[in-house]
Amino acid sequence: MSDDDSLTWRLLRRLDGTASARERAVLDAELAAGPAARAQLRELAEQAVAVGEFERTAAARAGTADVVPFPPPPTRRVARKWAAATAAVLLLGFGAFWLRSGGRELARVTKVTGASGFFGTRGSAERPVPVGVALRAGDVVETRSCDSWIELELPDGSKLTVAGHSVLRFGGAFAGAAQLSLEHGNLWRSPATDRPAAPLTVRTPTAVLESGDALFNLQATDSESIVRVNAGLAHVTGNPDGSRVEVPAGSQVRLTLAAAAPRQAELQPTPVTSWTCDMASFPAVAIGRWLPTEYDSAIRLGAEPLLWPVPDRPPVMLHVVGISAFRTTGRPVELRTESRLRFVGRTQREHTVRFGFSTQKMRGVFAGKFEVDVPARSLGPAGQTWTVDLPVSKFRPLHPELSATPDGLEITDIYALTVIKDAGLKLQRIEVLLP
Repeated sequence: MSDDDSLTWRLLRRLDGTASARERAVLDAELAAGPAARAQLRELAEQAVAVGEFERTAAARAGTADVVPFPPPPTRRVARKWAAATAAVLLLGFGAFWLRSGGRELARVTKVTGASGFFGTRGSAERPVPVGVALRAGDVVETRSCDSWIELELPDGSKLTVAGHSVLRFGGAFAGAAQLSLEHGNLWRSPATDRPAAPLTVRTPTAVLESGDALFNLQATDSESIVRVNAGLAHVTGNPDGSRVEVPAGSQVRLTLAAAAPRQAELQPTPVTSWTCDMASFPAVAIGRWLPTEYDSAIRLGAEPLLWPVPDRPPVMLHVVGISAFRTTGRPVELRTESRLRFVGRTQREHTVRFGFSTQKMRGVFAGKFEVDVPARSLGPAGQTWTVDLPVSKFRPLHPELSATPDGLEITDIYALTVIKDAGLKLQRIEVLLP
């Protein structure tokens, strides 16, 4: 009997309870420390699935109503194969435990702010994401509002930041590269400066990004991916056409399902310091709902409810309208010390409105959020359109350790919200002005 056969039958003996205590201990240690043993376990599981599919197909063709995946076979030789396949199915659960508990740590959560969620492969679900939790293959982290973000650290010292409405899933390592899936949202990667960066692959619905030492920002929706590389080099493969684009530092690439694949990356556009976002232009919405036009024919975006977790207290209800600036304009919007933000909208009931924006460093990483509260008396009568004109110096940094001032930063999202009470908040225009 070969070594592989010996391992197979030891796995089966471990499962059916015929192995001795010493045999169980030795095999458990092999599974925890030996990739060859875990590979054999995966192979058994795959064989079991294949056999089951074959039997279901054969039964369906024969018109059998009740499909039994593994019926008793007629010969002793085949019986041994069926026994192995049957046990391998049961080993799926046993192996999943070993592969999960023995799987290496892919990242660790270092900072969490705002509405977030953690979904583990063992069925655990926690909101907000616990700081310090280790992430392994199959785990999912989620940020659930314009002003929430999570920072992760990879084993090579690289930092990942997930922000806004984003879902990030961790896969296993393949050919030495960590595998991530950004189902939608925003992801920043900043390699460590004191050691070599490990390869990283990030999949989105429309692209696959492969990076060695690149510092990049990735935005993804169901139909579009935007990759901006600020240092290093990345390669992006379009989905489903398979086109491959090299993206060097200072360049970007935009892939959509509706457009032909780009043949090469383009230089990142020059930032603008003024920007007008009229709802009639149908901007990229981060959160909110389109409202029917009213007597003045203005198109408005209404606030959507959002639960905001608070440590050691019940969550707080927010009502939020948010816009993605870069996805709307296609150019970075840069703030200066003298910049002003103008919001045009209304509330149906008197209430304080909180205005804010999230930022990243120009050609850099996530840089935090800034907010300011405007009381109802400064907005004017409820039900009437108001204009709020605010210098950026009035906005307070929520995380001054990232950036104490918005001067020189790029706006990524811009939003307005009310806390607890639904005041019927609606926005029809946002502007960034530079005198």
